[in-house]
Amino acid sequence: MKTRSKDVRLLLSIISILVFTGCQGTGQTVNFNPHALSSPSPKTPVVDEESLTIVVKPFQDARPHQERLGSRTHLWGGVTHFNAWNGNISEGMATLALDYLQQHKQWQASQGTDSSTQTSPASDVTLTGTILSLNANAKSGFGFTDITIDMRVRFEARNKVDGSTVRMVLGAKGSDTVAIFSPQDVEELLNLVSYDLYQQLFQDLAVKNKAFHLQSASRP
Repeated sequence: MKTRSKDVRLLLSIISILVFTGCQGTGQTVNFNPHALSSPSPKTPVVDEESLTIVVKPFQDARPHQERLGSRTHLWGGVTHFNAWNGNISEGMATLALDYLQQHKQWQASQGTDSSTQTSPASDVTLTGTILSLNANAKSGFGFTDITIDMRVRFEARNKVDGSTVRMVLGAKGSDTVAIFSPQDVEELLNLVSYDLYQQLFQDLAVKNKAFHLQSASRP
């Protein structure tokens, strides 16, 4: 009985060490590469008068702390930091917009080379934005990790035909709880929240006379 008791204590000690080391943060940074979700169904063809050419230019990053997206707080101390696109958050968010357009819309979309809001001569609309907030955080407890994502972006769509500009500020957020945490859980939630953000944007915009207009302003 004494031998079995010692074996049990030894096993519990090993488990405690494994759990403890597995739930401590090392201060390292995990880099994500979010991408637009694939379209679940074929794109619906649009009539000619709704066709549009769009150039998406790099966004501006107006966050007060641009060095990372957030962190995971571990159960027994320490943190793991999160970042994305190797720190090129402005370019990454613009790429997500371009990916969404190419996968989900019939409009012709291409990538611009600078952050200027001036309309490209080859496009009907130039789209850009300013990242106001973008946070990805996780907090681990005993047997669970809570993940939260939130983002807020000011979008600008400049129309070539009349020089007008449509501006909107949109936000999206999401949360999830997992029993066994993987950094991929954060990336997947970030993909979903980004998809929701761009879905809001292009649902709120209508096309008329080769230009973007707010849906509310386009109603008779």
